[in-house]
Amino acid sequence: MPPDLQIINARLPDRDGLWNLTLSQGKIAAIAPADLSANPLPNSAAIAPQESAAEILDASACLLIPGLVDGHIHLDKALLLDRHPAQLGTFAEAMAETLRLKQGFTVADIQTRARQVLESAIGFGITAMRSHVEVDPTAGLRSLEALLPLREEYRWGLTLQLAVFAQEGITQQPDTLPLLRQAMALGGDVIGSAPYVDADPKANVQHIFDIAQEYDCDVDFHLDFLDDDEPLLLPFVIAETQRRGWQGRVCLGHMTKLAGLPPAKLADLAAALRDTQISILALPASDLYMMARQDTHNQRRGVAPIHRLAEQGVNVGVATNNILNLFTPFGDGDLLKICTLLAQVLQLGTAAAHQRCLAMATTQAARAIGIFDHGLEVGHRADLVLLKASSVSEAVGAAPAQRTVIKAGQVVAQTRLEQQMFAPVRGV
Repeated sequence: MPPDLQIINARLPDRDGLWNLTLSQGKIAAIAPADLSANPLPNSAAIAPQESAAEILDASACLLIPGLVDGHIHLDKALLLDRHPAQLGTFAEAMAETLRLKQGFTVADIQTRARQVLESAIGFGITAMRSHVEVDPTAGLRSLEALLPLREEYRWGLTLQLAVFAQEGITQQPDTLPLLRQAMALGGDVIGSAPYVDADPKANVQHIFDIAQEYDCDVDFHLDFLDDDEPLLLPFVIAETQRRGWQGRVCLGHMTKLAGLPPAKLADLAAALRDTQISILALPASDLYMMARQDTHNQRRGVAPIHRLAEQGVNVGVATNNILNLFTPFGDGDLLKICTLLAQVLQLGTAAAHQRCLAMATTQAARAIGIFDHGLEVGHRADLVLLKASSVSEAVGAAPAQRTVIKAGQVVAQTRLEQQMFAPVRGV
């Protein structure tokens, strides 16, 4: 058993002063106020391995937060932009060209790109992630075959869930259904789809719930994303959740159409979401890029108003979605930067709003993907990130690069920032 870790002199998001934490057997064993009268350890965020039975990490008054949780990402579609840069930048182009590119995917290719994203994610402080894994007659099971081994390979630094995902629809290509079931039997964690690309969206939703009941797994839909005039599918998903008894086991990504609802309608849906314990994940980097293309002026943001839903008791979070592909030709996978973007676009400017925003990228995002022991509480997982920041507002506002990442009570990554100044020589 590796030695326990003690973290001393840390700032915590929801407590004043400095605090000490004891980590044991992968969990938080104790949280106590720091003894400021004691002699501090040297000012260093590094650990000297094997110096003592209990290693000590001096946080030096930096901010300690729960591990970041990226609840919606596509590892198998990441880092494709160099193969086909956008010509039009539209959703239709992204769908068509990505489908074409999928024809050439191999297990080795997917693993190479996914490893790059996973290793960066661990360095950024992402300690849990849910990746959608495309399964259809074009992709076959290649994505799942590539990512299943990585789920185990990277367990030391990140908890990876694999959501078996029907991107191209179901009813118009019925061969997809047996593939989805085969993927779940091989080890998929979650089942999901994008009903808005299906010729029969409601039948698509029902097929996914059928599989969820067969395999007793959670459901994760890409939902109400396209800014067209089609009615919301959300009420149907809410009704199916109730009918199937799947409360607390459904997560919905995108939900950009909620941004266009009047407050009273949004409040009605929020009450139903709260009652069915359905979680909503906003994906601002993708949604800002894709939405409102038809607006000629006063262009809408098109990001789900998750701050308003949170005010009404809905569990909400923020996630990355895509990295450097036709759906999102930006980003490096740093969820804290996405958190900063969310705060900007939803105008979350107060200290209290920053606290909520950080929770959307940590504890609330964890709940959205079925992880309920994530956070700065005794008995919870010791998945933590030490940031070079003195407050939550600084962390959300600047996404500091210097981070020490702790997974299951052990330091697994550390990023330091070195800067040198070369002032001009004045006079000779």
